[in-house]
Amino acid sequence: MEMQWPLILFTAFVAWSAGLFGTQSVLAVMGKAKKAQKPMLITSAALLVIGGVAVFFHLEHWERIFNGFGHLSSGIAQELIAIVVLAIVMVVFFVMLRKGAGGEVPRALAIVGIVVAVALVCVAGASYLMPARPTWNSITEVLSLVGNACAFGPLTALLIMTLVDSADGEGISATARIALVGTVANAVTTIIFLIVMVIAGGSLTDVGYYFDPTHPTHAMQTVAAANPFAGGSAVTAVVAIIGAAAAAALALVGSKKPAPTAKVLAIAALACALIGAVTLRMAFYASGLSMFMFF
Repeated sequence: MEMQWPLILFTAFVAWSAGLFGTQSVLAVMGKAKKAQKPMLITSAALLVIGGVAVFFHLEHWERIFNGFGHLSSGIAQELIAIVVLAIVMVVFFVMLRKGAGGEVPRALAIVGIVVAVALVCVAGASYLMPARPTWNSITEVLSLVGNACAFGPLTALLIMTLVDSADGEGISATARIALVGTVANAVTTIIFLIVMVIAGGSLTDVGYYFDPTHPTHAMQTVAAANPFAGGSAVTAVVAIIGAAAAAALALVGSKKPAPTAKVLAIAALACALIGAVTLRMAFYASGLSMFMFF
């Protein structure tokens, strides 16, 4: 299957936005990172907008996008609902931060923020659960996107805190610990999902050539084995593992370092996590062989 770059960017930025908002909500519940709450909120909102713009490039007729919203069972409608709900909670967050001089939000609102952030990532991942594509149709695919969010969010929060409130040593330490847990979770979910894709792909019958009835004017196409470790896809799968593992290793080192060093390590870990997430989705699309040709 060809790479769907608009969707790769959409899922990455949505996971990044929700991960950051969820992290700041966790910190709000803990009563930490008060000075960094507003910068984190603005960054999260910007990431959500970028992801929303990216998805439009996937549509040949984007003006017809509203036709899909009439079917609540469709993935795009569910994603829109989840994004709108998250945006509303963000607005309420902003209002509360403007009202409170100490950068605090009500504990109940922060808990709602955590729930909504997790829900958005799960909905975005669930859009790809299709029986017609066996290598995608697993809960581990959803968990891999949640893992991405768990890495992106805390690392970005840590970076923001070192930039705007480096004197908050306790808050930075707490965020660094969250980043460590998040990056380890990301590495584990990445590896598990790749293993599941290999197992699911191995259950398919090999097809050397096939004619795509949805594109009758196209020539016959070759089909690689339907798993992320076949042919050139092996490189992306390996890079995904290395990126996720490197992010966890850097987060581990950064959790024991002072703010200036933690800032550099957070940038490096975030870059590794992003590379790992993007290459994971590349392997994801490379393994997305449809079942229609077998019937």
